[in-house]
Amino acid sequence: MKEVKLESGSVLKIGLVPFEDAKALYQIILNEATAIRFSSQAEVGNVIKDFFCIGFASKRVETALWECFKRVQYCDKRGELKIDKDTFEPIEARADYIEVCTAVTTEVLSPFSKGLYAAFKTLFEKADTFL
Repeated sequence: MKEVKLESGSVLKIGLVPFEDAKALYQIILNEATAIRFSSQAEVGNVIKDFFCIGFASKRVETALWECFKRVQYCDKRGELKIDKDTFEPIEARADYIEVCTAVTTEVLSPFSKGLYAAFKTLFEKADTFL
């Protein structure tokens, strides 16, 4: 179980998310990211903004993330809580929502990114032999 201390002082305990739930989040985020357009003139700030807005505006991403939250505990002054529809009702807890979503997404998706890097590296090496 990974612990993440949030800016507010609350602690997030992220357990192992089942492969199917993690893969669903991964696939949905990749699908949503296809809306981001890259060009030689693209500004990094705009790409980051687009990714952030698409991720937090997507109901599909939100639904998949809530499945992952089933393996997460949120520890604040109320105690150690399972994340549910009431967790972020207190105004103080709402300040943690974006950080919680980001931390859980990062933890759930990081194992996939290692394999993705390896796959792209191999593809680029093979493509280079044809150029």
